[in-house]
Amino acid sequence: MEVTIREAVAADAGQMIALVQKISVEPDVDIALSPGEFNLTIEAEQEILADYASSENSIFLVADVGDQIMGLLNCQGGNRKATRHVATLGMSVDKTWRNQGVGSRLMRRAIQWAQGTGIVSRIELLVFARNEMAIHLYQKFGFVVEGRQRRAIFRNGEYLDDLMMALLL
Repeated sequence: MEVTIREAVAADAGQMIALVQKISVEPDVDIALSPGEFNLTIEAEQEILADYASSENSIFLVADVGDQIMGLLNCQGGNRKATRHVATLGMSVDKTWRNQGVGSRLMRRAIQWAQGTGIVSRIELLVFARNEMAIHLYQKFGFVVEGRQRRAIFRNGEYLDDLMMALLL
């Protein structure tokens, strides 16, 4: 089936919430959410999407097959003049669609968007240091490790490090 990468719209809110909730309960998932913590209402998610849509330096993308969303990527630009050029990236892909090019397609589209804004010249992110697949994906697109946040995450009874990575455009 064909994977489509597009900007998220208000009608996607319910599926987006369900996807994040599904991913957050995976036993060894590498996101900074514990099961039951992501409790946005559809209305709140729709407001967030409206804010992204009205921003010149932010975007919220979804990857879908047919009418099923299986991946999310957001780039949120800075609100202050001094940081408007920086977008913070977050991405999640449904477990059944990982390692099938969905993350690469989302990343490619996000970078193209950033290059076309005339504003964003830096994309930054945090990634669990143990998440080798994600780190490899980001490095493939030119991201470099700029630092390590030791014991930044406490999940399932253990402390985990985060890596700070960035791409300069």
